[in-house]
Amino acid sequence: MTFGFGFRRILPPQISPRAQMSQDSGLGCLLMVFVPLLLIASTYLAWWELRFLVQGRPTLATVDGVREVRMGRSGRFPLYNGNYLEVRYTFQDEPAGRPRSEHDELPLSWPHPEGKVRIQYVSGVPGGSRVEGHRHIYSTIFFVVCVTGALVYGGLLVRDARRAVREEEAFELARRQERGR
Repeated sequence: MTFGFGFRRILPPQISPRAQMSQDSGLGCLLMVFVPLLLIASTYLAWWELRFLVQGRPTLATVDGVREVRMGRSGRFPLYNGNYLEVRYTFQDEPAGRPRSEHDELPLSWPHPEGKVRIQYVSGVPGGSRVEGHRHIYSTIFFVVCVTGALVYGGLLVRDARRAVREEEAFELARRQERGR
């Protein structure tokens, strides 16, 4: 019998051999919460793009006003400076049969529209219009990346579950064989 770092256990460990094999990390649990939340957020962001693709109607609108909105450079988000071009316009919602007056926020790099401008709108939905060509491609890319990530994570989860079942079956078989001796 030795003391200090050479101490050896006399009693067997209290944890079963099966429990000793399982060493789950907390990362899987974190991802089970984080991945669905990302998927929900990206779905919300990409919803309007899908809606414009399916239900969008093009028409001509009369420009009521254009103004530059300057919010200055943000220290926390240096790539996004918050400045944009607000375009107010009026158009006829043909299926609803009533005029609508709305606005869109464009990047400052876009040309200032005058007179008439082509827009795309969803009938009967207030705020559901945009200047034609003003797409939010980053939200769609974010959605595709999140769906791909969720599918990969789901595949890894199924693979790990199948592996755990195989290990459990092998463990039980070995335990039965050991008892049979």
